[in-house]
Amino acid sequence: MTDEKVNVRKERIEQLLRQLQYEVVRGMMEREIDESLGFSFIVPRSVTFTSGVVYCEFRTRPMLHPPMRSPEERKLHVVKIR
Repeated sequence: MTDEKVNVRKERIEQLLRQLQYEVVRGMMEREIDESLGFSFIVPRSVTFTSGVVYCEFRTRPMLHPPMRSPEERKLHVVKIR
């Protein structure tokens, strides 16, 4: 995959995640959805492990004190494997 394709894909995923964030926050603030929400799926191929898979998960849960993260830590990262 070329760098341009990777950047387009990454930007699209980041945009979708921002839209998801908006919908989750709005849904919870308006009490339309529950505080415990989850979604997971398996990507049937791993670059790191030739016979492995990639497990992707999204979940929400209530907590008293949220962990503090820098804006850089909150961004999606695409890691290049040699």
